[in-house]
Amino acid sequence: MNPLAIQLTLHGAIVLLVGLLTGIPYGHAINTKQDENTIRGWRVAHSGLAMGGTTMIAIAGVLSHLKLDPISDLTLVWSFVVSGYGFCIALPYGAWVGHRGLSIQGSSKNKVVYAGNIVGAISSLIGTLLLIFGCLITLV
Repeated sequence: MNPLAIQLTLHGAIVLLVGLLTGIPYGHAINTKQDENTIRGWRVAHSGLAMGGTTMIAIAGVLSHLKLDPISDLTLVWSFVVSGYGFCIALPYGAWVGHRGLSIQGSSKNKVVYAGNIVGAISSLIGTLLLIFGCLITLV
């Protein structure tokens, strides 16, 4: 298997693990009847990171079939890795401190969540565009 695919699988598994572990505070928030914003924050962290990690693992499975040049291959993989870890910071921390990080305004805690969201979103966008490009050039 492609060493880059193994890297993506490893980091995807770590992101998945973080997502699964955020199920603990999610369940606790539900059971202790915490406010809906807290429950929502943990739900987003739990489901978002689990889906993100699973997606990274799935992409690793098709990586060797894409006809990308080595730089594009490397960029695709590390874009998703950076994205995964950006969201690993933003989503649990945001749920913990009660911030959504949808704008740069507000406290320093909100700015940390915002930065993680921006890194995650931009990196996943780059990775997804390269994935689509890789599929298209492989089909031709």
